[in-house]
Amino acid sequence: MKKLIAMVVLAFAVFTVDAAELVRGVRFKISAGDLATGIAQVEDYKREHGVDAEYLDAVGWLARGALLLGQPELARTYVAELHREIPEEKSDFIVPYGAAIEVEGKLIAATQGRGAAIRYFQDQLSRAKAPSLASRISKNINLLSLEGQPAPAIPNRVERGKPALLYFFAEGCGDCKAQAPSLVRVWQKYQKSPLQVVAVTRLWGGPHDKPMTPDEEKLQVAKAWKETYAGMEAVPVVIDTDAMIRYGVSATPTFALVDKKGIVRLYTPTRLSEADLSRKIDELLAE
Repeated sequence: MKKLIAMVVLAFAVFTVDAAELVRGVRFKISAGDLATGIAQVEDYKREHGVDAEYLDAVGWLARGALLLGQPELARTYVAELHREIPEEKSDFIVPYGAAIEVEGKLIAATQGRGAAIRYFQDQLSRAKAPSLASRISKNINLLSLEGQPAPAIPNRVERGKPALLYFFAEGCGDCKAQAPSLVRVWQKYQKSPLQVVAVTRLWGGPHDKPMTPDEEKLQVAKAWKETYAGMEAVPVVIDTDAMIRYGVSATPTFALVDKKGIVRLYTPTRLSEADLSRKIDELLAE
């Protein structure tokens, strides 16, 4: 009997890990170029557990992986499945719903051109409700069109006639924390140059199990900035949800480099190396 109970407990533990680790496992396989194993993992999960949020999130990653690895027809198959299962925006399925929009827009760009993709994304943006979904769609529009265009305003924070580095972050974002040391060094390097640096974030409401009031979260943001980005206390930190959405901050950190005429010269919703960021700044300051 004890052995049977132990086996049952172990089986339950394996189920829990499988459910929690599916997306992570699929992402790992995609990063290794092994899409076939990722597909097999998702199929096994569906047979065992059916269609749930974890499954749909994994399908979103399969769609992205298929596109990344040069299998557009397979990507279309997964996008179609996501559209069937999530026909409209739902709070519990924002991530896979956004993945379907993102991959479909990229497929349109590949077959019909940049203009058609921008129109598709703009139509989706007009219907998006959740800030995280609107940000993700805006990110894709920006990747297609923002560089070379006037920078969306951040009121009263960016001085006209001076180049600017805009850094968008989330207080609890792991990649932002990893970016912090190199960003601090870049700030120290250019602190006496004409470059102005502005950090932007928004209020997220705190963890699901411990919501925060806006005032509490503002204090948390200030504390996190001081601790994580020590040495950058002089950099203004702007809390502006509209700016975060307009600059497409769904995968933080996000950088925008703006020239003295107010034109976006670099937009990247990813981490940057210190060398790459310094090189872009040097090019801008040399003009």
